[in-house]
Amino acid sequence: MDFTVGALIDIDDYVASKRAHGQSWAGRQLDQADRAVRAVTAGRPISCEPLPPDEWLVTLTGDDPDKLMGEAAALAEELRIRIVRATELTATVSLGTPRRGPGGGAVAERDARRANAYKLLLGGDRVITAPPEERPDAPPPVRIEAELARRIQAGDRGGAAGLLASWVDRCVQERDLTPRTLHNWLMGELLFVVDVVNRCRLAGGSTDWVDACARLPIEELIMVTEIHERSYLHIWIEETLWRLMPPAARDILSLAESYMAAHYTDPRLRLSTVAEAVSASPFYISHLFADERKTTFLRHLTGLRLRHARMLLTASAVPIDSVAARCGYLSAKAFRGVFKRHVGCSPSEYRRTHRSVPT
Repeated sequence: MDFTVGALIDIDDYVASKRAHGQSWAGRQLDQADRAVRAVTAGRPISCEPLPPDEWLVTLTGDDPDKLMGEAAALAEELRIRIVRATELTATVSLGTPRRGPGGGAVAERDARRANAYKLLLGGDRVITAPPEERPDAPPPVRIEAELARRIQAGDRGGAAGLLASWVDRCVQERDLTPRTLHNWLMGELLFVVDVVNRCRLAGGSTDWVDACARLPIEELIMVTEIHERSYLHIWIEETLWRLMPPAARDILSLAESYMAAHYTDPRLRLSTVAEAVSASPFYISHLFADERKTTFLRHLTGLRLRHARMLLTASAVPIDSVAARCGYLSAKAFRGVFKRHVGCSPSEYRRTHRSVPT
């Protein structure tokens, strides 16, 4: 039974290039690359299968594994050079290990993809041969959690994404690093981000991971293990952190205050209502009022209502019952109690003292 080896041709930085030059340009480049691949493989006893959008799998067979590997390496270099000459792109060609037995193309593609994962560490525009056996995981060379948390808490989404991308670039310089280890490190940092940004806590103070996984579904987290280009990984990190991180605290508080200013006359207005309107937890809104305004949600709401009440009492002859209703109170009795407790006199007394228009 013959041996089979796969060569995976992968255009370098395709996503980043398409973003920079546009879909039409990228489409033309891929057409030219496809013609180059077919020109090299035509007439040879090998199979060539396009794998859209930017890959091709070439499969070679032979009865001598060493000779077959030599032929595959020579073909891979020829394909790489032809694509560079025919397009404005570069390509990486990754080779699997010659294998004998059932599976054929599927096994060849699996092995070639395992080699192609090392493109994340080595960079593109090269031929990558089958990697050595996986090594045990090791700790990352540097830890960034403290600075990452600081940028997240400051609402600096760009800074947090840049820090994480720079950390990846530093990690890939480690000797004997494997893609699996780098992916594990990165998944750990992403879970840390989810933990920091998540405001929903359980009774004991731990993160509500059911809620957290709604922000970053497990399938999206696992997807990072399929990324084999650093340019795309940087894009993915930026997009993921932009989605995960809420606006800065001051922006959330401003949104909450604006919503309250527009709805304080609604007697059904509650902390939970405001929190839902600004996509934050009630606990977090309460924390922001305490930390940023040195007050509470209820005091702020009462202030809005009583400010409007004082204006109505001094600038109009609206009955007390109507003033209460217009300021968000369900009854005049409740309004009178709150007014006297905060202002120091009843609404009627306040009107007699401060009225600016005749009754």
